Amino acid sequence: MEAIAPALKRTLKPVAKRVLFNTWHPGPMMRPFFAFLFQANWYCRELWEWFWRSMLATPMFLSRCKEFGTDISIDRIPYLNGNVQIHLGNQVRFSGKIDIASPNSGSPVLKIGEGVFIGHGTSFDVAERVEIGDFTSIGSGCQISDTEGHSHYNPQRPIWEVPASDDDIAPVIIEDNVQIGRNVTILKGVTIGARSVIGAESVVRKNIPADSIVMGNPGRVVTRIQPDEEE
Repeated sequence: MEAIAPALKRTLKPVAKRVLFNTWHPGPMMRPFFAFLFQANWYCRELWEWFWRSMLATPMFLSRCKEFGTDISIDRIPYLNGNVQIHLGNQVRFSGKIDIASPNSGSPVLKIGEGVFIGHGTSFDVAERVEIGDFTSIGSGCQISDTEGHSHYNPQRPIWEVPASDDDIAPVIIEDNVQIGRNVTILKGVTIGARSVIGAESVVRKNIPADSIVMGNPGRVVTRIQPDEEE
């Protein structure tokens, strides 16, 4: 039996490759049919996405917000934990799934201005206050937190049972017209000045002046943007 198995494997492996990787290519007669199926699939998918976004995800999330404006689009219902108070301006877009975590005590606030885009997989940890200015764009996979999470100073209890102390919390302020690349981490106490650009995968640990381009871990100002002079 042991001698048969390798021979059987050598015989079946090429057959399996042909079955798995040699797809059927439609000829001239069948291409219109499959083109129709492609378009039908696209319209059905977009119709379902519109229904889920407009009739379920957006109204369900807005019912949880403290206040909100108009023209808000939520692709997926965010994973929301805690009693954070959420304030949304006009024309806010959540692309994909967003996570928002906060403690069950106190009055933490997440304030998002007008014309803001937030990419899929972005997470907010809000212990006190996180503010996003108008016309700011946040790429996918970012993490923005105003806290280190939990206190590390009680060795008698598991870390997840010890709430953050006042020293572990500091508000995060992102001013207007900031562009944040993918997978950026913004730590507690940071203020990012208006019109700044944060490069992908940067870790921002200190305040950034307005009109700056930031890259790296830790994030550093690599150049300054010269504002257009008024005519």
